[in-house]
Amino acid sequence: MQLTNEFKQVIVDTFYDKDIEIWTSGTIKDNEGTVVGSGKLDKIDSFKGNFQFRTKEWIQQEYGKEIEANAVITCEKTLAKENDILIYVRNRSNFELSRYTHEELSEMSYEQLEHYIYEFVIKSVIPSDSHITILAKGSI
Repeated sequence: MQLTNEFKQVIVDTFYDKDIEIWTSGTIKDNEGTVVGSGKLDKIDSFKGNFQFRTKEWIQQEYGKEIEANAVITCEKTLAKENDILIYVRNRSNFELSRYTHEELSEMSYEQLEHYIYEFVIKSVIPSDSHITILAKGSI
């Protein structure tokens, strides 16, 4: 079934409300060229998408893939590919912050106070007629 552009836009407007970033991954070197680790290198994409934490078993059953993943992200379009780094930024609510003591809050950075920042490795990118599905693994 071919979806109309108008229907695709309704999906985007309704469900894609989370801020997602895509970064390349690779070897990190210091100024002298010595390898100091691996991780995210360059931001290559950002978009609004739908983000869902899921169990590995649920993902394997739903998508029929033997894949180590614990998150499902859907979006309209992306430059993401396997092994890229996906960053999901979720705003904290006042309710979530209320569980911390004044002392704990004073030790947090602005970024920690404002957001939960989740980092994932993309394990699979699955295009379809109406959207793109990204399966990713990260620590929760």
